[in-house]
Amino acid sequence: MMGISQSLPLPHQLLPRDTLLTLLAAAIDTGELRYARRLCASWLASYPGDLQVSLLYARAFLLDKSPSLRVHAIPIAQQVCKCDPEYREAQVTLAEASSLANAAVHGMAKSCAHALAPAYTAPDQFNEHVSGWSKSVYEARLALQEVRAGDYQKIEKAEHFIHKALVENPNTPLAAITHLRILEANGAIPRLAIHSLAQNYHEQWPDCLQFQLSLAHSLMESGEANRAVEMLHQVVTQDITGQVARRMWGDEHPYAAIWPAHLSASNTSSNSPQNIPIPAAVAARLADKQMPPDAFGVHATPAFPSHDLTGFEAVEVTPAMPDLEPQTASEQAKSSLSEPAKKVMAELEHMADELKRPHLAHADGRFPVYVIFTTLGGLRAQYPAQSIQEIDVRLKKLADVIQGQRINQELWGARLFYADDPSCTQPFGLSPAAYNDAWKLKLIIGELDAALAKRGERIGTLLIIGGPEIVPFHNLPNPVEDADIAVASDNPYATKDNNYFISDWPVGRVSGGSGADASSLLGMIQEITHRYDQNATKPAWLQRLIRYFRELFQAGLYKRLSSFGYTAAVWRRASLSVFRSIGNPSDLLVSPPVHACEATGSACVENVNIIDNCPDSECLLLPDTQLAYFNLHGVPDASEWYGQSDPTLPELGPEFPVAMRPEDIRNGGSAPKTVFTEACYGANIIDKQLDEAIALKFLASGTQAVVGSTCISYGSLSTPLSSADLLGRAFWGLLQEGFTAGEAFRRSKIQLTREMNQRQGFLDAEDQKTLISFVLFGDPLAQPFKAKVSPKVAPHLSDDVVQVPTVCEKSCEGEASSTVSLETIAHLKTIVAQYLPGMNDAIISLTHEHPACSNLCASCSLAKKCPFAQPNSKTQGPPKPQRRIVTLSKNFERAQRVHKQYARLTLDEQGKIIKLVVSH
Repeated sequence: MMGISQSLPLPHQLLPRDTLLTLLAAAIDTGELRYARRLCASWLASYPGDLQVSLLYARAFLLDKSPSLRVHAIPIAQQVCKCDPEYREAQVTLAEASSLANAAVHGMAKSCAHALAPAYTAPDQFNEHVSGWSKSVYEARLALQEVRAGDYQKIEKAEHFIHKALVENPNTPLAAITHLRILEANGAIPRLAIHSLAQNYHEQWPDCLQFQLSLAHSLMESGEANRAVEMLHQVVTQDITGQVARRMWGDEHPYAAIWPAHLSASNTSSNSPQNIPIPAAVAARLADKQMPPDAFGVHATPAFPSHDLTGFEAVEVTPAMPDLEPQTASEQAKSSLSEPAKKVMAELEHMADELKRPHLAHADGRFPVYVIFTTLGGLRAQYPAQSIQEIDVRLKKLADVIQGQRINQELWGARLFYADDPSCTQPFGLSPAAYNDAWKLKLIIGELDAALAKRGERIGTLLIIGGPEIVPFHNLPNPVEDADIAVASDNPYATKDNNYFISDWPVGRVSGGSGADASSLLGMIQEITHRYDQNATKPAWLQRLIRYFRELFQAGLYKRLSSFGYTAAVWRRASLSVFRSIGNPSDLLVSPPVHACEATGSACVENVNIIDNCPDSECLLLPDTQLAYFNLHGVPDASEWYGQSDPTLPELGPEFPVAMRPEDIRNGGSAPKTVFTEACYGANIIDKQLDEAIALKFLASGTQAVVGSTCISYGSLSTPLSSADLLGRAFWGLLQEGFTAGEAFRRSKIQLTREMNQRQGFLDAEDQKTLISFVLFGDPLAQPFKAKVSPKVAPHLSDDVVQVPTVCEKSCEGEASSTVSLETIAHLKTIVAQYLPGMNDAIISLTHEHPACSNLCASCSLAKKCPFAQPNSKTQGPPKPQRRIVTLSKNFERAQRVHKQYARLTLDEQGKIIKLVVSH
């Protein structure tokens, strides 16, 4: 025994940690559990963040014969697992301790232990508590090890399995940790996205050290050294040996110096470890055999091979750093880290540009979710019970088909969400929303996105099922003083906050009309499902080769027949500027002379190849095309779209000919894949049956996406383009780049905002109305072609904060009135008459642009105060404008229809016309 005594510290000496572990291993091995518990408690009084000793403490309770003592192992093991969920030995201990006392904790711990095992064991009758997500996490981690070993092709496998695990939403951070590891190994995900995701996970599991370390690492990279070191020091107190940091980054990681190199307990009280008598059995065991510190499987081994911190310099971090002046610490951090970090980001962006995938520099690590959104109350108010059951079945099938698919290079989830159904809202901790309250429905969508963030997901796109009878439009204040009382809009459903001008995710809507017949809506859902079902099918290599050559052949045809354009003659110049981005300007149809087919020319509709034999060679024929662009007139109480003659050309027909009707759209899958219309009320479907709205007829005939305005829209007569014309050109350009219809539409509004900010410093009334009145019907993820362009990912964090400075043009109390001389008015009428004859006797109204009214609006019945105040933090006040607006309005009665014509002229301080738009 003399040799043993000499190897142990004397009472006045320090007790090294290695010696402590040797004593504990011997005590547990010999059954001296009381001694082991006293030794652990004494050590943890000095070092409460020693996870390995805490685990030994739990095992010293677990191995006791007394049931009343064994249960004390549960809270100790739980705390260790909260701090380090990847600590497999702790998960095993927790599973054993809770097997009889707490079934819920037992199942979770057992599932985690299985996921962390070197080899997965399929659940059987003895481990029935293992959840299905456990196998998915195991497979994801196994694939991740292969990625880190050099097989980068396994990254998609890792993403597939971790997404599958996250969908099951296990109440443990283990799946989230693995998700974060996969993003770090991906190489294409920027640190900003990883930081954002780690922050979301940290808020959900604040005790988890892995998320704290990732955040600290990200802060250090961005130059926020004070916050980073503060967080690192917090981690040190929770993990005094640094086992989590070593597992993440290897033994020689840049922050290793912040952890103490050696741990020892001093003799400061009677309860110090040196003063606890060593039992004879323990002493004998030590004499017989020196016990290794990692006995009984309590040594923390890395879960993954250590890896480099790509793009980082090894920066020595010392405990003294937080004591520096904040500005000095920040400057030091920037001088040592910011430049390399900038170089790494610049290189990433360069590589992304080389790959023609610039989104990689700004991608979001969270998995996108295709949210199918509707209300039970709205469905019940419109359809019979049997139809609702069929709708529910088909919507669930749509979600099942999309779930787990890789669409546009991203792995997608899908979820059917009835906003007013507790069975859908309760799993997310949300309260149901009233089906007929648009604002409450908007709020629950934002809450859903926040709930998805906690499980590593986000709303990637939102598909609204049903017309305004099922999911109501938002009636937003009309920025323009025209015939529209309010603006029906889906914009608020696309935002997390009150700024409804700029969307956070794409939104689409499918509707079968206002009637009780659900067959059209069911057909649209079925068509969308069929497209994704085809995408999910993996044919044999020969079939893939045949499909590839077929798409190439079709792509060649689409170069000739891919686009169709149709405009009113009066603004054909502006329409040509929009259409040339997708087609040959010479192919643009003009009305007049082109018009809708009369009954005598109905045969033309059946066969596009017999146009020369038609009674009327100017009869409208819609060819089978990918893209269709319309810039025609629309009225609120008619289903037709109209042309308008150009006063500068010889008279070619009626002034407002019927240019197109719902019956001109052919069924049978030959409808255009994507439609953009600038017509006033082109997307007006309120109280409309299927055959009473061209937009609905397009959807029912197979069109995948229709973009149009729910009310009066404005456009240019020529270049420079503005309002709807500018939006349309941006939309077609983005669609050609490879973005989905919904993302192209979302980004086109951002482009319009930035363009008008650059031109005039703010958004005027027409700009604002364009942003909120244009909506998308159909599938937001639709893409009209695959062979022509490479698909683009829709980065959730891609866009910088878009400034939306706005002005008001309403007549408000307390604001000075606008005056324009009679000579100026006469001159303006002369100018407008050159383009719009008959406006000489138009009604004149005068306003001026001003910041949001501080007093009550005299003309606004929708809000107590001016509704055009800055919506939220995304906006900023514009420079004080000095522009005046002259509006000419007149009603034209033609063929028992009233065509409201508006011309809006913006004058600068000197009275010069700087903008002219007309209603469509």
